[in-house]
Amino acid sequence: MKFTKRLTAAAASAVLAASSIPAANFSVSAADHNYMEALAMSLYFFDSNACGKGITDGPLTWRGDCHTYDAEASVGSLDGSLKSVVDPDGDGKVDVSGGWHDAGDHIKFNLTMGFALSSLGMSEYFNPGIYEKAGCLDHLEYEMRWGADYLMKTTFLDDSGNVAAIAGTVADGNVDHGIWSAPEVQTYDRPVYWLTASKNNSAVCGEMACGLLASAYVLRESDPDYSSECIKYAKAIIDFGTKNKGNNCDGMSFYSTDSMCEDEMALASAWLYILGEGDKPALKPNSGQYNGVYDYYLYSWDKVWQGYAALMYKATGDSVFADELKFELDNQGGLSEGNYNANGWGASRYNCAKQMNAYLIADGDPSSSYAKGAKYQIDTILGDNDTGYSFLLGFGDKWPTHIHHRAANPGENGQTSAENPSAKYTNYGMLVGGIDGSGYEDHADRYQYTEGALDYNGCFAIACSFAAEMYGGDASAFDAIKQSADEINDSFKFTQGDPKPPIPPETTSAATEPQPTEAIPTTPGGDQKIQEFTDVISEIGNDYVVFRETGRFTVARTEDLEKFREIGSGKTVTVNFLDYNGNQIMVLNSIKEESADILYGDANCDGKVSIADSTAILQHLGNQDKYGLSEAGLRNADVDETLGVNPNDALVLQMIDAKLLTVDQLPLR
Repeated sequence: MKFTKRLTAAAASAVLAASSIPAANFSVSAADHNYMEALAMSLYFFDSNACGKGITDGPLTWRGDCHTYDAEASVGSLDGSLKSVVDPDGDGKVDVSGGWHDAGDHIKFNLTMGFALSSLGMSEYFNPGIYEKAGCLDHLEYEMRWGADYLMKTTFLDDSGNVAAIAGTVADGNVDHGIWSAPEVQTYDRPVYWLTASKNNSAVCGEMACGLLASAYVLRESDPDYSSECIKYAKAIIDFGTKNKGNNCDGMSFYSTDSMCEDEMALASAWLYILGEGDKPALKPNSGQYNGVYDYYLYSWDKVWQGYAALMYKATGDSVFADELKFELDNQGGLSEGNYNANGWGASRYNCAKQMNAYLIADGDPSSSYAKGAKYQIDTILGDNDTGYSFLLGFGDKWPTHIHHRAANPGENGQTSAENPSAKYTNYGMLVGGIDGSGYEDHADRYQYTEGALDYNGCFAIACSFAAEMYGGDASAFDAIKQSADEINDSFKFTQGDPKPPIPPETTSAATEPQPTEAIPTTPGGDQKIQEFTDVISEIGNDYVVFRETGRFTVARTEDLEKFREIGSGKTVTVNFLDYNGNQIMVLNSIKEESADILYGDANCDGKVSIADSTAILQHLGNQDKYGLSEAGLRNADVDETLGVNPNDALVLQMIDAKLLTVDQLPLR
C-alpha cells in the first residue's frame, strides 16, 4: 500500500542533498518517443499470456489462474519405456501446467516460447544493462524464469540425463479457436502432443535450447545455479534434436516448421559460445548462404539465421556477419526514413526483425542512415502513422481497442470476435500486427492487424532495446502509468528484494536502496522524530512528492517542491528532515505526520483508489453486518467535506473515476 503522509511546513525549507542521478548524455527531440517506457511496458504482454497457477494477484489485476487442469493432462499414447519416465506413478497423468499462451488464443507451443525467450535474451545481450536502465530488470528476470521453468518442466530426462520425451504442444488449436472466452473460465480438453526419438521436431528442440540458453545468460549473475540448470537442459535438448532429426508437426497446426533445423542449432551454438559453454562457431555466411543452406528470409519463429549472424557479429565483431546483415536487409527492401517497410501477417513483428539488422549495422551511431531508418520504423509503430494508433497497446494517447485477444477481450453475453467487441481491458505492452501493405482495420476478427503473439513481442523487445539505448527516454514515466492503470498491479514485486531504480547509460552502479537511520528523539516538547532516508523520487505533483519506498508526502511550500522538480522523477535523493521544533541536524525541513497509514479513497484497502472503493462504501452503508468496512477502510473512505463515512464519500470517488477530481485532492477539507 502507498502511505499518505501529510506534512506541515512549520519550520525551515527542505534542502535535498544527494546523489541525484544525472540525465542521460543525450537529448531527446520532441519527435522522439519514450523508448524506455515502451520497453518496460512491453514485458507486461507476457503476463497477459501467462497460463497455470501463480497468476492471481500477480502483475496484472485482470488475469487469474487458468487451465490449472493442465497439471493432470492425459499422458496419451506414449510407449511403455517413455511412460515410465514421464509418468513414474503410472496414473496416466502428467503435469504440463504453466508457460504462456501463444497469442490471442490459448495453445502452448514450445517453439514460440523458445523463440520469445531467445529474443528477450538477445535484446539484453545486444544492449547490456538496458533493462536496468529502464527500471525493469527484475521484470525481465521474472519473465525469463517463467518461460524457462515451463520448457524444463515439459522436458523429461531419464536417469542418465538424456531427453526421453518433450511435451512440445499443449491443446488442440482447432478446438481452442472455436471457443471465444477468457482462459480463466475454460474447461475444454487440452491434449499433449509429444516429441520423441521416433517422432521428433528438431527445429522445436533448437528453439527451446536457444530460449533456455538466453535465460541462462540473463540470470547468470542473479541466480548462477538456475542458470546452470538451464544450460544443462539446453545441452540435453540439443543432443536429442541432433541425434533424432525430424519434423513432426503434430498439434502445431499454426506453426508447421520446414525440415530445416540447422539455423536453430547454429543459433544455439552461438549462445553456448557467448556463455563460455562451447567453442566459437566456425560457420560463416555468404550472401544468404550458410554452407549450402540458403536463407533469404528475415528473423522469425521459423527462420533464425539472421539471429545467428546478429549474435555472432555482436560477439566477435567479424565483418563477415555485418556484411550478411546488410545483404539480408537490402534483400528485404531496406529501411529508410519516410517509408514504413512492413508486410505480411502481423507485419509489425517482421518490421522489428529488420530493425535488428539496421541497428547492428549502425554500430551505435545515431546519425547513421541505418539507425535513422530503423528509428522511423519504430516511431511509426508507436503512433507516428496515418491512423494515429500506437500499435503497442497502452503506449501514447491512442491505440487499437477491438483486439483479437480472448483474455483481454472476451466479449459479453457470448460475443465473439466476428461481432467485433471492444476490449474489456487494456492489454498494456501487447504489440499487434498493425499496418501492412493493405492498410489497417481495427476489428477483433481481423487478427492479421489486431492480434499479438509471443514472437511479436520478442521481436519488439530487440528493436526497442536498441532505440532505448540509442535515443533514451524517461524510465520513470512508466511508474505513473502503472499507478493509474487499473489493469496493472503496481504493488506486485517481481523479486523477493526491491526492484532496482532506473540508471542512466553512463552510471555503473544502481542507486542506493532506502536505508532509514535510527530514529532520534526530538528535544523536549517536540512530537516528531528526525528522519533520514535515501530513496527514489517516483512522482512529483502539485503539492506532493512520492518516493518509491518511503511513500507519499504532501509538501506545503512551493520552494520545496521546486527543489524536488530540479532533481526530477526517477532520481535518487537523500532527504533529511528536522524535528518538529525546527532543530537543525545536517540540513533541513520540519515535518509533522498527520497519519502514516491513510490512503484516502482506498475504502477496500487494496492499495489503490478506483470505482470499486465507491461500491465498497455504498455496500457498507447499505449492510454493515455483511459488507462493513475495516477500521483502516473507514479512515480511508472519509474523503468529503464532512466527518464520517456517508454517501457523499462514494460520490467523490465516482467524480475521481470520471476524472472530475484527482486522488491528490483528497480529502476535500
